[in-house]
Parts: sequence; C-alpha cells; structure tokens
Amino acid sequence: MAGTARNLLLRHLEYLTKEELEKFKLVYLVDHIPRGRLEGAGHLQVADVLVSSLGEQEAWELALSIWEKMGLKELCQRARKDNLGWNRILRGKNRKSEGKHFGFWGYIDKLSKMWSGQDHMDQWNEGNRRKYKKQIIEKFQIMRDRNACPGEYVNFHHRFTQLLLLQECRHREQKEHELLAHGREHAEIMENQGQLIEVEALFDPDEKRKTHPQIVVLRGAAGIGKTTLARKVMLDWAEGNLYQDKFHYVFYINCREMNHLKEKNTRFVDLITNTWPSLEGVMTEILSQPENLLFVIDGLDELKFPCDEHSFDLCKDWNRQQPVPILLSSLLRKTMLPESSLLITTRFTALRKCDFLFENPRHVEILGFSEEDRWKYFCKFFGDEDQAEQVFTLVVNNETLYTMCFVPLMCWIICTCLKQQMRKKKDLKQASKTTTNLYMCYLSSLVTPSGRSCLVQHHRGLCYMAAEGIWEGKILFDEDDLRRHGLQPSDVSAFLDMHIFQRDSDSENCYSFIHLSFQEFFAAMFYALGKEKEINVSTTPPIPGVKDLLVNCRDSATSFVALTVYFLFGFLNTGNGKRLEEMFNCKISQEIKLDLLKWIQAGIKQEHKDSSLRNYLPEIFSHLYETQNEEFVTNAVAPFPEFRLIIYSKLHFLVSIFCIKFCHNLERLQLNIARFQPKSHQFAVSQLSEVDWKHLFSVLAKNQNLRELDLSGTELDNSAMKAFCSELSQSTFKLQKLSLSKCQLTASCCQLLSSLLKNNINLTSLDLSMNFLGDEGMKVLCEVLRNKNCNIQELRLSRCHFSNSCCENFSSALKTHGKMKYLDLSENNLEDVGMNQICETLGNPDYNLQKLKLSQCHLTAACCQTLSTCIKNQSLTHLDVSGNILHDYGMQLLCEALRHPSCNLHKLFLSLCNLTDVCCQDLSSALKNNRSLIHLDLGCNNLSNNGVKLLCEALENQDCNLQSLELWNCHLSADCCHALSSVLKKNQNLTHLNLGANSLQNSGVKVLCEALRNQNCKLQELK
Repeated sequence: MAGTARNLLLRHLEYLTKEELEKFKLVYLVDHIPRGRLEGAGHLQVADVLVSSLGEQEAWELALSIWEKMGLKELCQRARKDNLGWNRILRGKNRKSEGKHFGFWGYIDKLSKMWSGQDHMDQWNEGNRRKYKKQIIEKFQIMRDRNACPGEYVNFHHRFTQLLLLQECRHREQKEHELLAHGREHAEIMENQGQLIEVEALFDPDEKRKTHPQIVVLRGAAGIGKTTLARKVMLDWAEGNLYQDKFHYVFYINCREMNHLKEKNTRFVDLITNTWPSLEGVMTEILSQPENLLFVIDGLDELKFPCDEHSFDLCKDWNRQQPVPILLSSLLRKTMLPESSLLITTRFTALRKCDFLFENPRHVEILGFSEEDRWKYFCKFFGDEDQAEQVFTLVVNNETLYTMCFVPLMCWIICTCLKQQMRKKKDLKQASKTTTNLYMCYLSSLVTPSGRSCLVQHHRGLCYMAAEGIWEGKILFDEDDLRRHGLQPSDVSAFLDMHIFQRDSDSENCYSFIHLSFQEFFAAMFYALGKEKEINVSTTPPIPGVKDLLVNCRDSATSFVALTVYFLFGFLNTGNGKRLEEMFNCKISQEIKLDLLKWIQAGIKQEHKDSSLRNYLPEIFSHLYETQNEEFVTNAVAPFPEFRLIIYSKLHFLVSIFCIKFCHNLERLQLNIARFQPKSHQFAVSQLSEVDWKHLFSVLAKNQNLRELDLSGTELDNSAMKAFCSELSQSTFKLQKLSLSKCQLTASCCQLLSSLLKNNINLTSLDLSMNFLGDEGMKVLCEVLRNKNCNIQELRLSRCHFSNSCCENFSSALKTHGKMKYLDLSENNLEDVGMNQICETLGNPDYNLQKLKLSQCHLTAACCQTLSTCIKNQSLTHLDVSGNILHDYGMQLLCEALRHPSCNLHKLFLSLCNLTDVCCQDLSSALKNNRSLIHLDLGCNNLSNNGVKLLCEALENQDCNLQSLELWNCHLSADCCHALSSVLKKNQNLTHLNLGANSLQNSGVKVLCEALRNQNCKLQELK
C-alpha cells in the first residue's frame, strides 16, 4: 500500500520543473528532512524519502502545505481533488494493517495486554514520550543570534547550515592551533569525499566496524558548530526525523552546566529530572531499558573536573547519590548504563586528555562549510549577489581569511565587518588586506563613546586573562578568573555589549570570547602593550613572555600561538596602532617592536643556513606583510642580500612582492612558483593575471642592486613573459645573471625575450635550459647573439629541443658574438652533422670558450675529429661528452688531442660512451703526456680489469697530475685492485677515487685498505 501512496505523491511531484523541485527540496523540505538525503534526489527519490521519513499521511500534508507556500495554485487544486482518493488509500491500509498484524495470536496478545494493564501502560509511556518531545522542540527550535536585541530570536531550522562530517581519526603528536591547522588541511580533506558521513549514519556499522558503535565522538575547532549540531540532533529526534528506530529517548547533557554542580551529591536520575520534571514518574521505566537511550554530551573539553577516577570509585547504580563528577565519569566509562549510546562533542586539543575514557569509539570530525557553502553563505548574508561577489573575491584572495571561513562563526564575523565597511563606503581592500585589519575594523565599529571609558579602564585585565587562557588551553572563564585579573562582572559589561565577550547562555557565572581567534586577538594586545608598572598583578601567576611566545611559534607553523603572533605583528601597523590608542588609550611597546625585529632576522638567518627550512620563508614574509609597516619591513630585511622563495599560494605571491619591494640591498633572488602543488593547496600559476606579473616585475625592475634573478621552475606563459620583458627592459636595471630553466618557454617567448637580451649590456649569464624553444627559438637567440649590445658569456641551453638544422646558424652567431665562455647544449639532438658545424667556430684557436657541455647529443665517433680541434684550443678547460656513443675509435681521436701541447683541458667527462679496454692504451699514453687534466670521468664504461691496469701505468707516472678519477660501474673485480693499490701508494696527486657499482669483493677491498694505511697515500675520498 505504501507503493500506491508513493505513486500518488510521485504523480504530483512530476509536475514540478527542475528549478521548482530544487526549491521544494532545499528551501522548504530541508527543514523536515536532512539535506544529505535530498541533495541530488530526483522526483522518485524525493517521494521515497518523504514517505519513509514522515509516513504517508504526514508526507502528503506537508507536500500540500509547501506547494501552497510556493504559489503553485494549479498543482494544489489538482492535489485537493485527489485528496479523497488519498484518504481512501489510508483507510484501506489501516484496516488491512489491523487484520495483518493481529491475526489470532495478535488478538490474544492484545487481550492479554488489556487484562494486565500493559496496553494502558504502553499508551501512557507513549504519551509521556510525546510530551517530552514537545518540550524538547520548545527548548531547541529557537535560537538567539549573537548580535540580536533582547527578546529577539530566530527559528533554528532557518538559521542552521549543513555541516560536513568526516569519518576519520587523525592523531596529533603536538598541541596545535586548531583554526589554522585544520584550515590548511581543509581543501585536501574535501577532495576525499568517500570518507564523509551523514548524521543519520553515525551509529550505523561500516566496513571497519561490523557492529553499531555505542560511542561517537564529534571533534571540531572552536566555532565550527559542535553545539549547534548537538542541538540539531535533539531537535530532529524530537520532530521524528532522526533515530526513531534506534532510540526511545535522547537526553542532552551540557558540560558547562555540570561544572556548577561538581560539588553536589545527587542521583543520576535527578540530573535529568531537574531539567525535565515531567519525566520524574517514568524515569525508572526509561532507565531500565538503557539500550534504547542516547545521551548527547556537549562540550566535554569544557569540563573543569577530571574524569579519570579509579574504577573502584565509579558507580553502577543510577539511583544512588554520588558526586556529579563520579556520575558523569561512570556514564562516560560505561560503568553506569553500559548498554546506552553516547554522542560526545569536544575540541581537538581536549581529545587526547579524555580519549582513554572511551572503549572503541567512532571519531567523526566536523569540517564546517564546504567551499561551495561558503559562497552560498555570503550570498545569503548580503542578499545581493553582486555585493556578495565583490566581498567574496576579496576574501578568496586572502588565504588566511578564506581559510577561516570554513568556520561558520568566522563567516559571520567577516561578513559583518565587511558589510559595515561597505555601508560606510570605506575601502574594502584595505579592511580585508590583513587579518588584523579586519578584526580591528570590526572592533572599532563596535566601540561607542559611552562605553569607551569602561573599555579603557578594564581592557588590560581582559587581555591578561586572554593570554593566560591561551597558554593554559582555557576558553571558559568564571567569576574567580575575572577577580584574579582585577575584574568584576559589571566591569566587562561594555565588552558584553560589543558581542566580543559573552556570558554563557546556560550559566550566568561562565564567560568566553565569541571565538578562540578573538581571545588570541586580545592575548596579542596583552603582549603588544608590554608591562604596565601601575597595574598590580601580584594575585595572578606570571605567564610566559613575548620571547617564549615567539619561540613556541617558531617550533611549529601550526603552533597553538600562531594566530596570536600574527596579530602581534599586525599591531605594528600604524593605522592599527592609532586605533588601539583611540579605543583603549594605550600605545604599542617599543621593546616589543625590537623583539619582533630580532625574531624575524633570526628566522631568516636560520633559513639561509638550513635549506630544509626553505618553505619557512613565506611564513616569515607573511608576518612582515601583516604589519603593512614599510619602515619595520625595510629594517627587517636590510641585512640580507639573498632570498630563496617557493610560492604555494596567491597570498604568498602577493606577500612576497610586498616584502621584496623593501629589500633594497637584495642582490640575488631565487623565486619559484611551484608547478606541482601539494594536495592541500589549490593554487596554480594560471590564477596569476598579467597585472599580477606586471606588479612583480615592476618591483624587481626598481631594485638597483639586483644582480642575479632565478625564476627556474616557474611556468611563464606569454602574458607573464610580456610583463617580464616590458618591465625589465629598463636601462637602469643592471641584472647580470638570469635563470629561466624549466619555465615552459616556447619560441614565441624567445621573441619577447629578445628585446630584453639585446638591450641589457650588463647581462652576462643566461639559462634557458629545459624549455620548448626548438629550432625557431634558436633562430631568435642567434639574432640576439649577433647584436653588438649582447654581452652574454654563459649560455645554458640543455634540453631545449634543438636539432642539427639550427647548428650552422648558431655556429655563425657564436663566431660573430665572440664572447662565449660557457656553453651547455646537452640533451639536444645535434648529431655529428650539427656538431661538426659548431666546432668550426669553437675549434678556432682565437675563440675563448672555457667550458663546453655536450652530454647526450646523439654524437658518434664521426664527429670526434672536429671535436678534437676544440680540445686543442688552449682556452677550453672543461668538456663533457658523456652519454654519447663514441666507441673506442672516437676515444682514440680524442686522445690524440689530449696529447697535443696546446691542450689545456682540466676536466673531461666520458661516462656512458661505450668505451672498452681497447682504448685504454691510448688513454694511458695521453695521461702520461697531459699535465693539465685533473678530473677524468670514465664511469659506466666496460673498461674491465685490463683497461684499468693500463690506466694505472699512467697514474704511477710522475707527470700525471690527475686528482679525481671516476671508475663507477666499469665491470671491475678484485683482480685490478693490486694495480690500484700500487697507484694509491705512489701517486701524490690523486685525492678522489670512485669505484662504486663494481664487484671488488672482500679480497679486493682488503688490498685497497692496505694501500690506504700506507703513509704515502694522499687519497681523501674513496667511494
């Protein structure tokens, strides 16, 4: 019969358009059925969900009321005509149900219950449960907004926004700052949609757990919506939308309330009936069936008493009087009501303290808003999509603020502040430029002239309490805490009126900041203002000073004091300092400025010494950016002539430009915008516009001291190259060394680059390696080399996809240029033809090339004759032809050149050249006659023992000055070790020998060790 009912409902739903169905589901129906069951559902699924969740009668009535609200008059008229048919369906179903369920034994059971009074008892219990549910709805269906006027409330369902839940347990090895730590991981977590879980499934079995979990722990950062979700569970259960088949009763236990009862002795049953007196007469019946009970324990991290009592002290009897901490511990540790289920909410930092209490719990993390929901929230808040987009764009470009927006409360604060700025027609960019600016704007907008005197008088005490709380991991304060800091409840009234400090809704004696970040903001103010001698703080224990704060932040980028330190730097901003003085009549301590300056400089020095800390520099620059203080930033970076930056976000990009602008002594800059992003970052180079690039390069062009610029690994498209060349072509720019390897450059980029290269007479070194220049790109470079203003002496062009077709033109350009000292053409398909053409220029005795790299250029013995002319050139000191198939014949030709009197080669690289022992006699002869060669690499050639023995003859010759010899993977055995040992004992020049990847065995190594012990052995490194 349910199928017939569903079909009737489906027939009417199918009249809805796609847009009308979405509105029906996600605007109206979402107040009655969880969003997760509605998103993506079509007409059929919606009909199924309606009937299964609400029952046929209620589903039909709800659908009718929604269609009326939507103004669908025609559909409503059609539905009312069918209403009689619907009622007949229901009456028929009820009659059949009765006959089906009763039968003979069912009838006997009904009579038995009537005679025993059980039927009356069941009705009575059901009546009590309905009454309790009604009270739950009355208590939880309304909520008060943070800045609402007295008596102003909103409907819970209208305000509630869906939260994402992650079924994952990730343990932390150290205490972290929750908001920043989880914000950075948020995007990565969002990619893993398979791990998300719905509220309805929290107590369901899963793949890892085949049974229903009895304990579910909901973890989340401050302000993420833990309490809101706990209240939503209560309300959904009471309205019949959640856990109807699982739990007969659900009870809410607020841990803040428990703090006020910690000295009290009472029964567990009284803890419940004190709040819900209507249940007093049925509690025995209710608690006698614990398997049907769920206890929602909200804010476990806020308990002010431990729950780690000895098991002997715990209580099994819920009807026995005990101290409240004992009762709560007994419930948590499953001594009392062990068959009941628990839903616990807590912050991350508290979880490690209490996790041992729970046996086999399910951990679920509350993620907050998805990226899509953040945008929806902005639209909902502003009501105007254009305004929402304007503000949202600004927030997205500030990574810190955008990260904070995954927390619903932070979304509200950010939107509230920027909406205020918008109303006042203030500069939104300025307000959202830094996190401190935004908070300061928000704070200053709340200060009233009447409340200012109270703020000034009691501001420092509140700041002290905030800082103390940060160090102790404390977010809740009572009146004792206020008194210890010289405050009375009446003293904080101005802060309460401003809605930055709040009295707990369930306890008049309990206070907190509206969000952890506001506590950190006031803690930062405590440090920024320094010590005040007039204030007597003898009653409060001392807390760590600013140096301890900074050390703790340096130890970990996710330190629990990270945001406090950011705010501290933000207070150095002139505008923020002025606002502080206006609001609280206090000035930033000069001593604190000096401490922060020293901390920044020490961090940069540490990063320069340890390359593993290279990713730390953007963090340092972020602190400087937060100041927006030109004088401070200039002083901070003044001592440093070199910086190496890896950019992982748009914010890091903007922050780096800001700081580089004040690096007036900068001589060398390595800037890499990482192409391969970690999963936790969603930034790509394509997000940068030509305006962004222009901004960066204009800043660089104005630096008169910059001599070396390395952008290797940064993807530079045509728009980036256009900005690069137009800005850096200025005559005042004196760059000497430019590295653009692995920048995805093409021939068209070369065309743009040519004007810069032709006009910059200071540029002597250019690296364009590993780009897609091709022969067309080489053509452009040849034009550049022929230009009289071009002074390039070092040119790196490895793996640029050149062929032998461009070699004749290149050879001619090199000849005209005549200034090249270093040339790298490795991993280009030059072949013998191309090499012969290039050697016509390089082999000229008047050409002054010093280093030539030709590894893996597809060369053979056929080009070795012309290559020999280069070796005979006295200027050439470094030659790399490794990875070319030269064979023994090619080696013999090179050896003739090595014996030539004019050969001045110092280093020769011949690994992977298909050499054998056949060429070793010629090589040995060359080594005996060549006094200039000090490094020889013969690795990965099949020289064998015979070949090495021949080389050893030359090495024992006193005219051989070789200092470093590479023989790795040359098919050697122990048989050649005696010859090598003899060399080690006699040769006074050899300091480096590489015999790796050879099968020398123990016997060979013993022979070598004997030589190493000889006093004449000068070897320093043996591999």
